[in-house]
Amino acid sequence: MRLSSHNLGHFQADSQTLDIIAGRSPHEDSCFGSRRFTKPWKLTVSETYARRGTTSDFEAWRTWVRRAEALYALVSARAGETGVGGVDWANRRLAAEERVIDFAAAASIDASQERYLRQSLGVFGGAYYTQMAELGLFTENRHGIQVATRDLGRRAAGLFADAIGPDLAKLLRQKIVDARVSVRDLDRLERIAPSQIQLESEERSFYEAILFAREQSPGQGAASRAATLSLILETARAIEEQPGPEDVRWHLFNPPQAPLPERLEAQRLNWEAYQCQDLMQVASAAMLAWAITIINADGQGQTLADIRAEVVAHLTGHDEDAFAGSWRGLRLSLDPGTFPYQAMWDDLTSARGAPADKAVSAITLMAALHQRLRTRPDLADAAARGLPGRGPARSLRTELDWLESRDTDGVVDRIADYVIDRVVRRHSWVAMQKLRRQRDYTFLFELRDGRLFFLAGYQPVATTPRLAPAIQFLEDIHLLDEDGLTAFGLDALGTSR
Repeated sequence: MRLSSHNLGHFQADSQTLDIIAGRSPHEDSCFGSRRFTKPWKLTVSETYARRGTTSDFEAWRTWVRRAEALYALVSARAGETGVGGVDWANRRLAAEERVIDFAAAASIDASQERYLRQSLGVFGGAYYTQMAELGLFTENRHGIQVATRDLGRRAAGLFADAIGPDLAKLLRQKIVDARVSVRDLDRLERIAPSQIQLESEERSFYEAILFAREQSPGQGAASRAATLSLILETARAIEEQPGPEDVRWHLFNPPQAPLPERLEAQRLNWEAYQCQDLMQVASAAMLAWAITIINADGQGQTLADIRAEVVAHLTGHDEDAFAGSWRGLRLSLDPGTFPYQAMWDDLTSARGAPADKAVSAITLMAALHQRLRTRPDLADAAARGLPGRGPARSLRTELDWLESRDTDGVVDRIADYVIDRVVRRHSWVAMQKLRRQRDYTFLFELRDGRLFFLAGYQPVATTPRLAPAIQFLEDIHLLDEDGLTAFGLDALGTSR
């Protein structure tokens, strides 16, 4: 889980979503939160490893890390926790009702074993080390082993150790060494679980300070992370309950009635641009789903000309008034301030409905997004700062630029060209790159003798900007509960303003 970014950034979406956008969300580079995700207990584990006089051999360090994570997963699963790496494996082991669980094999890197996680250095190496290093909590020593930093890292480790007490710290260390644990000991270790952070504790206060960039120099990443978390708290205050990811996304989609502080408004604009990007991604994916349906309609395959002709015929006969004019005329006919974006989003991501009918909705959504950016210079600037406008990647900007390049063309012809050039051909190109570079076969149709043949269907899906873990962070440190903002959350929000 990551919680901040310098801007919207970009990632290569998979070929099914056309690589259209999906960008990096405005909070995705770095985080440090509760015990659940960024593991302050791992700092204690690191310190313990260093003080045991253990060899500097990296293999020994990796074994230590993997055993610690496997044990933490077992403790968390026993306590009913979610959102912890390896918890699915841990739940299976607990279901077997073993009196003593030997997890040495599961923590190994032996592919023949049922491992808690496949990543070489666990979730720590695969996700969290770089973010914790950015926040000054971890660094690498000369042997390439990750160690807690002298200031913030050791402080976090000490606060966690103090919170669980010396007896439990000793038991934790011994169970990592043994790689065996009884159910009784799992119950004793429950205090290390993420939900056990005490309300009135230095540990909780420290996590809040790190999350909201009060314990380190407020670099761009830290400031972005803090702003996003403040916006989540703003959402909770507005809806008067704990928000879900969708609540946050849509709450930040429109400019607020009461002005936000400048830095929060800048981050809200980043989130609005991200949501526009994801709306465009979903609309383009709906076009792909439609094209695949056309290909699948004939067992003999379809040529590109056949697909284009079907698109023209369907749009011409579906709504003659809406699509009779130019693309420019269509977008000017829409009010981007009152357009039902969320209803369109729900429709396009639903498994119900015919792809051909959804494509019609997708076209209207694309036109509304185009007009939204044309009438909102602040939003267009945010998109320009964070989304690629040229190069191999596709984004909201690249697609709207393509549509605008000939916006006096008729809607039907422009969309027919879009389906062929920006969807069908693009899918084939991205799938070929994935096959060449990753040996991953993701083609949804294939070309044989000049005709395209169906391989698999596709359902448009939204991207996942990892807001759910961010919300869980805030709950773990008692800033949110089921009723929304807590007293601690209200104080944090006031401080962030």
